Amino acid sequence: MAQYLLFQVQIHVPPALLGIAVLFCALLWMKGVPKAIANAANPLLAHMSLFFIPAIVAIVNFLDLIAAFPLALFFSIVVSTLVSLAITAWISQKLMHKLNNTDVNRDKPPREGG
Repeated sequence: MAQYLLFQVQIHVPPALLGIAVLFCALLWMKGVPKAIANAANPLLAHMSLFFIPAIVAIVNFLDLIAAFPLALFFSIVVSTLVSLAITAWISQKLMHKLNNTDVNRDKPPREGG
């Protein structure tokens, strides 16, 4: 269905990405994860490392490319990891600051006269 919708709208996005976005929006709209989805997801999450095996095995197909550009690959992996860590830390810091402000405001008594 997502593939058909993307074809009709002429957006060049992988259908799986659209499906994930729709699922995310639905979960936000429902303000939580339904029990049926949680029950189906928990066994998959418990064995998440198995999903990386095909990607790791596929590296064998690109050994010549890895041997040709080892420094470029190393630096691109290091830089992308550092950037993603920095963005994650920044977002976490903003969210924690927001959470702390909300908790602090709850402890204060209401203002009089206004």
